[in-house]
Amino acid sequence: LWHKCHQGPVSEGVVKTPPSHRAMLSAGLTPMAPGVAFLQPAQMTRPMQMVGSMSQLATGAAPSSATGARVTAAAAAGVVAAASAVVGGGRRRRRAGQLSKVRMMATAPAQTHEINYYTLDTVNAANILKAVKDAIHAAGPIVKETSPPKQRLLKVLSEPKVMSMLTSISRMPVFSHEMGHAFKDNLELLLALKQIKYFWSVPQSQLAILLEQLAREVAGDQAAEGFKAFLEVLSRTPGHTQMIKHLQSELPAAARKVYLDNAEYLETADAHAVYPTSIYRQCDALTLATEDASTIEAVMSTTLTTTIKIARNVLDPSNRLLANIYVPLGRCVAVVDDKVEALYGEKLDAYFAHHGIEYKKLVFSGNEVDKDIRDVERILVALKESGQGRHEPLLIIGGGVIADVAGFAAALYSRNTPYVMMCTSIVSGIDAGPSPRVCCNGFDYKNLYGAYHPPVLTITDRGFWKTLHPGWLRHGVAEIVKMAVMKDLSLFELLEKWGAKCVATKFGTEGDSVNDPAFQDVCDLIVGKAMEGYVRSEYGNLWETHQCRPHAYGHTWSPGYELPSGMLHGQAVGTCMGFGAYLAYKAGFIDETEMHRILKVISDCELCLWHPVMEDGGAVWRSQVAMIEKRGGNLCAPIPRPLGQSGYLNDLAEEDLLKDLQVYKQLCLAYPREGAGVDMHCVDVGLEDPQAKKVSKSAPDRFVVTPIDMVAAKLTKAKKENDTKAVEDAVRMLDSVDSMVAKYSSQPSDVLRRISMETAKTNSMWAEIEDKGETSRLMEAEMISGQTEGQLLQLLVKFGKVKTVLDIGTFTGYSALAMAEALPSDGHVVTLEREAVAAKIAAEHWAASPHKGKIESRVGEAYELLQALAREGAKFDLVFLDVDKPGYYDMYKLVMDSGMLKVGGLLAVDNTMYKGEELSGAPLSVNGKGAQALNQGVLADKRVHQVMLPLRDGLTLAFRES
Repeated sequence: LWHKCHQGPVSEGVVKTPPSHRAMLSAGLTPMAPGVAFLQPAQMTRPMQMVGSMSQLATGAAPSSATGARVTAAAAAGVVAAASAVVGGGRRRRRAGQLSKVRMMATAPAQTHEINYYTLDTVNAANILKAVKDAIHAAGPIVKETSPPKQRLLKVLSEPKVMSMLTSISRMPVFSHEMGHAFKDNLELLLALKQIKYFWSVPQSQLAILLEQLAREVAGDQAAEGFKAFLEVLSRTPGHTQMIKHLQSELPAAARKVYLDNAEYLETADAHAVYPTSIYRQCDALTLATEDASTIEAVMSTTLTTTIKIARNVLDPSNRLLANIYVPLGRCVAVVDDKVEALYGEKLDAYFAHHGIEYKKLVFSGNEVDKDIRDVERILVALKESGQGRHEPLLIIGGGVIADVAGFAAALYSRNTPYVMMCTSIVSGIDAGPSPRVCCNGFDYKNLYGAYHPPVLTITDRGFWKTLHPGWLRHGVAEIVKMAVMKDLSLFELLEKWGAKCVATKFGTEGDSVNDPAFQDVCDLIVGKAMEGYVRSEYGNLWETHQCRPHAYGHTWSPGYELPSGMLHGQAVGTCMGFGAYLAYKAGFIDETEMHRILKVISDCELCLWHPVMEDGGAVWRSQVAMIEKRGGNLCAPIPRPLGQSGYLNDLAEEDLLKDLQVYKQLCLAYPREGAGVDMHCVDVGLEDPQAKKVSKSAPDRFVVTPIDMVAAKLTKAKKENDTKAVEDAVRMLDSVDSMVAKYSSQPSDVLRRISMETAKTNSMWAEIEDKGETSRLMEAEMISGQTEGQLLQLLVKFGKVKTVLDIGTFTGYSALAMAEALPSDGHVVTLEREAVAAKIAAEHWAASPHKGKIESRVGEAYELLQALAREGAKFDLVFLDVDKPGYYDMYKLVMDSGMLKVGGLLAVDNTMYKGEELSGAPLSVNGKGAQALNQGVLADKRVHQVMLPLRDGLTLAFRES
């Protein structure tokens, strides 16, 4: 705008040339040299030194000898010329696409001041690309030198073409539509440019990562190898996590001046680029005020940037997706779903250890019943204790629930903390993961609290889906179906062809499909297309400022009956999508063939079309009324118009709704399973029914049934009334439970009683033996099975007319003898023990029992002993498992797969609630993880019918049915 300020008389209301600049003009000096690196805003909030004056650069101090490079006036002139080329000679100031200036508009009765906030430069893709190529070409030989990595970095920063590129891009509107369109054909390059704008405030190793990415995109893989090698050595230096700006004192004087002048300019022109809170969002505004400030009008906006990656093998150390974010920070704070921790905790630990990243994990439940505002509060407290910063993205690892609650916590923490979402379920991978809508339940209302806070990076890796319960994966497919029906006909056609196979193979993670490259590509394509359709719909309406939301297909009527039915979310969505397809046909939006194509895809993916809960038309109507309220007075129900595109139904009378439901029901009855889904209820896939918990929580006074109920009631009262006596009563009751159980159970034999008494004295002995190296681990007296468990085992032996028993874990012999006492005279117990010392003590204990002849003791590693028994063809009526927990699941699989446990036999597993660790919400120990892995494995095994009893720290009974 400078030329406007110097063309003769200025009209009233236009800001005049500042006196300092008029003085410069009268002295024959150019107040602004051509080019982006020397651009100034039309008006500053304070006087500013001219940036990049040739005379100032020429008189700068000599460069530091430490860098091995000289920055001369001629070199500085090169910076000027190169920077000028980036803009192409034009200097248009932008404010998120608007002209940036301060002016007064002539209005009555008072003049109105317009204040715009930021001054950014014009995007010229060709010039930007040339500047990047020139910088990479100039920096390439430097990074290959053998000098210390920090000295090479300083030399790179002092290179004129690198200075020009960095300062130029720091002034670009990198989040603008113009920038996006300019580099839409190279998204990796666009991502790097978005971040390199903030070069002054990023860690040293992050700049090295960005230079490697730029080199790969503009000069090819071979050129990038030198930058990659440089990154590896730089990342091993102690200061690699420090910001580039902290190197300023070590730069040559002339280079330092260029960067400092640029930073000073940016303080006013675009403070985001020099003092960012995080590098992933920017704000803008237009504020208008009358001269007397009696009326102020403003428009505010926030621009966010996000990246979505469909990836494979994310936890392979060679995959740098996570490393590129957290290596420069030096650490990673992660909120991890407890089920993910049990399955992938060791891999996560190994990945971050490989890259030298401090990994602090906060493990929380990812179940729908644990999606309360209090769970969000717990995450917030954990983040505070971890010292989470607003500049470092939190890592969230898990499924849809953890994405919601941890994402909501990130939105609340310091009002806005960026996060990376690593999706481990299909629901999070397609929908909840990249979603800006984060939320939690409260006061028994679903998603009562929430915010709009999308992740800065979403990673979806199908490999995690292999360990999902089939029902969990199946219900997530609904999120793909909705996007196919509403946004992408080609995706719908892929589902018609491959949907059933995707469900059957868990999206190519099981069976022969793992080795089918073509099918692997199909799976990635389906996931990618679903994700693209979702974010195209969602991101253009980030704060739900209007209700034309295609991705809400299937979410109009089902919220009213999802919880009462006990259905999984995706199964309920399936019913609503099917009903919506029928309404689209009735409205003439699609033809009958298209309607049945939609219903068939839903059914083929084993999702629900019709559920008996929909017979309650009144409840469905009430859901519609509530949805109209939520959607600002409009129904605006998304339905296909035609298939693959979105339309909206805004009027549906109650009478018509009730009739339509019955017609739709008849259509569904003709489909497989009469329209029902497979494993469509929460309880069918091992999840607690959220409605059951809601009902129990809504009771005004807790109805006391069990001792635990009594303890909970007393503690609730204590909390509410600050009653310490109630706490004492609760503790006393908990301490008394075991003794009461023992009191009213059958009493043990004299030999068993002596084993208990002698074992209770052994802790000092075990410590001494372990010190001598005679045991592989420290044994503890508390490991004994004990009276109550022994009596239960005896009862099971007698009731089941058991003749053969396998006791895995002898210890001091209590459980083996207890079961032997209950066996008939021809019964037989095989007991396994790793520690020879313990086996010897057990044999001494049995010597006094008339049942000792029924017991066969084998000593060695339990798994190896089990393999030997399998080779012998051993079969057992009852198996009792009580050894080191990390080996539980492997032993369970061996016992089952080898047929050692007969069909019709019973498995008993001790310590399955291991010390209540999972209940506490704290990170699980190695033993806790082992117990959890066993529990999840048994839950998913269709061969058994099982129950967990809260006896001591958990006893699971599993009856083998097939």
